[in-house]
Amino acid sequence: MRRVSAFKLLGTLILVVLGSGPLLNCECGGEHFAGPQLEVDTTALKFDDVAVGYPQTRLLHVSNIGGSGLTLDSVAVQGGATSPFSVKGVMAGQDVDPLLPGFVGPGAAIDLVIEYAPASETADDHDTLDLLTNDPDECNPMDLSRNPCAIALAGTGAPPNAELEVVCQEDVTCPAPNDTPVCQVMLDPQTNTHPVRLSFNFCEVAAGYSRQLQALLKNTGNIPLTMSGFELFSIVGDLTDFGLLEPAENDIGIQPGGDRMLTVVYAPEAEGADNSGIDLATNDDDLPSGEFSVRLLAFSAEPDIDVHPDHIPFEGVTQGQSVTEQITINNTGSGTLDVSGLEVTGGSIAGEFTIDPADGFTVASMGQQMIDVTYHPQDVGQDDGSVIIHSNDPDEPEVTVTLGADVRPDIEVNPQDWVEFIDVAMGGSASADVILLNVGYADLTITEIAFDPDLNPGDPPVFGIGGLPSDFPANPLVLAPAGSYSFQVTFTDNTSIENEIGQIEITHDSPNDSNPYILLAVNKGTPANLPPVAKIDPPSQTVQGLNQVNLDGSTSFDPDAGDSISRYQWSFLFLPQDAQGTQSQSTLSASDTPQVSFIPDMPGAYIVRLVVYDSYNTPSQPVDSNISVNP
Repeated sequence: MRRVSAFKLLGTLILVVLGSGPLLNCECGGEHFAGPQLEVDTTALKFDDVAVGYPQTRLLHVSNIGGSGLTLDSVAVQGGATSPFSVKGVMAGQDVDPLLPGFVGPGAAIDLVIEYAPASETADDHDTLDLLTNDPDECNPMDLSRNPCAIALAGTGAPPNAELEVVCQEDVTCPAPNDTPVCQVMLDPQTNTHPVRLSFNFCEVAAGYSRQLQALLKNTGNIPLTMSGFELFSIVGDLTDFGLLEPAENDIGIQPGGDRMLTVVYAPEAEGADNSGIDLATNDDDLPSGEFSVRLLAFSAEPDIDVHPDHIPFEGVTQGQSVTEQITINNTGSGTLDVSGLEVTGGSIAGEFTIDPADGFTVASMGQQMIDVTYHPQDVGQDDGSVIIHSNDPDEPEVTVTLGADVRPDIEVNPQDWVEFIDVAMGGSASADVILLNVGYADLTITEIAFDPDLNPGDPPVFGIGGLPSDFPANPLVLAPAGSYSFQVTFTDNTSIENEIGQIEITHDSPNDSNPYILLAVNKGTPANLPPVAKIDPPSQTVQGLNQVNLDGSTSFDPDAGDSISRYQWSFLFLPQDAQGTQSQSTLSASDTPQVSFIPDMPGAYIVRLVVYDSYNTPSQPVDSNISVNP
């Protein structure tokens, strides 16, 4: 009996609590009992530029974030049936249900469909959508923070306008060298705003392969956009290589705010260029004559030659040796590469450069072919040549790999440019070592090492040379390959002279360096006249045929403030020889002007050297221009 009485008492208490109107929100024993609470995603809906006869809709997201059911007592526009605004229903999947629910459960939400239909093109309408619910908070249009019961509605009319917008779906370019965008939208040149043409560039697609390109056709206007004429026509090549995948219809309509995808495929069956197009009629009045065009560009199976390396130096080869290097030919294109011929030039004696294979060959797409290049020097001297590769590459029908070889001595001086004397006491003396090295592949002969008497200040001169053999220069110094020799440069300070600088001239038989080799001696800490800097433009070039070669040294300069170039000295450092050993007889147009030229009289390598002098007659380090003359 006690237990039954207790249950009755508990039930009575629950009924009292639930039945009490003011206790919609309370905390009992740590638990929260909440009433219904209205929430919307916006308190203002705006419709801009809506065409007459083409009403637009907006969604109003209505939620119940309370703890009990929210009843929709009334959802209505204040203006009623005369208002251009109306409630069309609630979204149910992809459809609109005209029947509004009267109840929204806790945590649930609905999307109300609100429509605006202006009466004129100049309409400027305003109204209010009232949401009357059982939300316990006061419905106050001036304060919607607690109960958003009033939604402001605004809309404007506009003339009917279908507006085409085109958006490329792939933002990349074709491979070098043309780097053309694969998808490009051209705008009206008069306004630079309205799209008038779409260009699809499929680049290169190998036969048997395919590529798709897409662009999105959008209607940003306020009436349906109509487009007709989705049919491909041929401009160049085979029309069957192209296919229009979507849209499948010849005529389409795109609602305001809607879009359709344009997808075109290119699948070539054979090599060659293809060009197709589509001309579309639209109701977009901004387009000239209402026409929008699509152009399709493609090239099937074009070979692309890639040769590595572009120069083989053949360093460290001595007379009697035979050394083989390789040239790699890659076909990075989509078509078959046909190497129709190979030429070998150069070498002071015929047969010093040979290749294998010596005849033409083909390379499949993404394939590779190796060429063995063998150098077998038969005499001492410089051997320069080339391997010329002829192919069906449309961009590079001829590729040249230059060949070089130095079966000769090569001098190296350490230090390379100047000998520095640092912190020498006034009137004191010092010495520094200079090392001569033969880094070439034949004996190096040094016939003289001396200061230029005109470039060694003081009486007696402040700079001197020691450590040379007593019978030098009567008996020259001969350094075998990898051999070396050291001598000393001495300095005795002359207190009456500032800016001491001297010039050592080393006479030798190395064809790789200036002769004599110039080495400066400088007492660091006193201003010194720096040598000028010689420059030749261009520093190297390849000439096809026996055409005039022009060289410009006018950009040479002197780094000293107030100093300038006073004299130019041009000369040939190297001239080619033919197979019979006859040397080129080409001559320079001048030897002491800023610009010179010459006309080669045989194919091969020519090296022109320039030395410039400043106003103190100080020469620069020589610079060379390497000219390779092909037949």
